[in-house]
Amino acid sequence: MKIYIKIGLLILMGISFSSCGDFLDEEPPTFISGENYYKTAGDARTGVDGAYESLNNIYSRWWPIIDVYTDDLVTRTQGNSATNDFGTHTVTASNSLFEGYGMYTIYWTGIARANNVLAYVPDIEMDETEKNIILGEARALRAFFYYNLARAYGDLPLIVNAVTTESDFMKPRSSVDDIYNQIIIPDLKFAENNCRDGLHDGHISKWTAKLILSEVYLTRAGWRRTSQGTFVQGDQSNWALARDKAKEVIDNSPHGLNKDEVINGANVTPAYGVAWDKNNVFSKESMLEIAYVGVAGSGSWLSRECSPSSNGASYWGAGGNQPLLGEGNTGTVSVGLRFPGRPPGVGTYIPTPDLYDAFESGDERRDWSIMTRYDTSDGASYVCQPTMRKFVDIDYFLGLDGTSFQYTNANTILYRYADALLIYAEAQNEADNGPNVDAYNAVNEIRNRAGLGDLTAGLSQVDFREAVWKERRCEFNGESKRKFDLIRTNRLATETATINILWTSAQGSLAVYRNCYSAVNGSIPWPDNEWLWPIPQSEIELNAKNGWVQNKGY
Repeated sequence: MKIYIKIGLLILMGISFSSCGDFLDEEPPTFISGENYYKTAGDARTGVDGAYESLNNIYSRWWPIIDVYTDDLVTRTQGNSATNDFGTHTVTASNSLFEGYGMYTIYWTGIARANNVLAYVPDIEMDETEKNIILGEARALRAFFYYNLARAYGDLPLIVNAVTTESDFMKPRSSVDDIYNQIIIPDLKFAENNCRDGLHDGHISKWTAKLILSEVYLTRAGWRRTSQGTFVQGDQSNWALARDKAKEVIDNSPHGLNKDEVINGANVTPAYGVAWDKNNVFSKESMLEIAYVGVAGSGSWLSRECSPSSNGASYWGAGGNQPLLGEGNTGTVSVGLRFPGRPPGVGTYIPTPDLYDAFESGDERRDWSIMTRYDTSDGASYVCQPTMRKFVDIDYFLGLDGTSFQYTNANTILYRYADALLIYAEAQNEADNGPNVDAYNAVNEIRNRAGLGDLTAGLSQVDFREAVWKERRCEFNGESKRKFDLIRTNRLATETATINILWTSAQGSLAVYRNCYSAVNGSIPWPDNEWLWPIPQSEIELNAKNGWVQNKGY
C-alpha cells in the first residue's frame, strides 16, 4: 500500500504514537495494528491517554499564535520568520508554522488516536462503565480537536473511523456545518452522558464536555467566513442552547470560582490568579487543564516564547535605572532586578498596551495578567517588560535548579468555571432579548472576584452585550479565545483597526517605547481571508485528487 497524504500517515500511525517522514511505502516494523494492540482495560486507558498527549503537543508552544495581532497580543520588534507575516497580514499557506511546526497536522494525530480508541475499545472485555468513560473521553477529545480545526481552518475531511485502508482517509473536505453536526455535537453529547462526574483532574469530565458544548453553541450562533469566503451568521436558536447548557454547569457542577487569596511570602496572588498557581493545580475552577512536567519533550516552551526581553528595559527605563530605590532596593534594571533565570526574550506572545487599557481602574486582573514585577518570599524583587503571566513558569524565571526553557511545567488552562458564567450571561441576553437577574449575577460574580463593583443595573440588551464582551476580554486574556470571540461577534476588523502599541506613563511605563514587530501595526486592516488560516500548501497539493481547494485568498 502506498500512501501519499501526510494526514493519512499521521492517522495510520496513531497507535504507535510515533511519527516519520511524509511518505510511506510499506508499514514500518514499529507499527502495531489497532486490533492487535487493544486487548485489556489498561490498553484502553493507554490509548485515550495518547490522545490526551496530543493536547500537550498542540498547546505547549505554538497555538497562542491564533491571537497574535489581535488587539491583545503582538510579537516583539524584531519578529521572526514564522510570525512576521502575521504582523503585516501577509500570511501564506507555506508559512513554517503550518508546514514545519505542525499547527495543522498535529491535530490529526490526536484525531487518529481518538478514532483508534473508538474503533477497538468497544470489543474489549472490561467494566462497561469504565469502558464508556474512556469512550466518552475519546469522543470529547475528537470533538475538541475538530472544533479548533474548524474554527481555524474551515472545511475539513470527515474522518471518524480507524484507518486501515487508503480509502479511509482519502476524503474531500466536508463543510463546517457537517463537521459540527456529524462529529462535534454528537461526540460532546455522548461525552456529557458518559464521562465521570466530579471535579476535573486532568481527564475530561461530564462537566467539561457540557462546558465545551455550550461554547460550541455560542460559536454556532455567531458569524464566520466559510472556506469560500462567504460571510455568514449562524442559526440564532443556538443562543438558547448555549444558555441552557452553560446553566447546567453553573447550577449542578461541583465547580466554582477560586476566591481565596494565596500568599506566597511577599507575593500575593489575587483570587483570579490562583488557578495558575503551581501549588493549586486542578483547582475547583479548572475544567480543562493540561499538566506539563519538567522533562524534555513533555514540558511547555511558553515561558521562553512569552518573554519580550531578558530584562525590564524599556518599560522600566534604561538598564542603569534604579526604579525601586525608594523601597531600599539598589538594584538596577540590568543588574540586581533582572530575573536570575535570564529568560531569552523571544517575545512571540507579548501583551499590548491596548489590552492594558481595557481594564478598569482597580481591576486585580490587570497587574497580575500583565506582569511587570515579581516579589519573592525572601524579599527579592524582579522587574520585566510587560509579560503575559499565564504563560510563565515562575520557577524558570527565577532560575531554580532543574528548570529549562525547553521544558517548563506551568500548566495550561483551556476552560474554567468562569467560561460557564460568561457564556451563560451572553447567551441569555441574546436568547431572551435582554439580561435577566441570573445573567447579572453571573457577570457580577466575575467582577466582584476581580475587585470590581457590580454592573450598572437596568442595562439595555446592547449595553449588556458590550459589557459581557469587555469582561470576556479582561477575564480570558492569554487563553487563546480573543480572535475567536472577535470573529463570532463580527468585530475582528473593527477592534484590530487601530491598536494602541505605544507604552507610556499611562500604562505605567517609565519610558515611551514600542516593542512590537512592524511600525505600522495597528493600522493594517485585517484582511477577509485571514479570518481563517490556510490549509498547508503541501496538504492541498497532496490532496488535489480528493478535490481539495485552498481557502479563498491564499
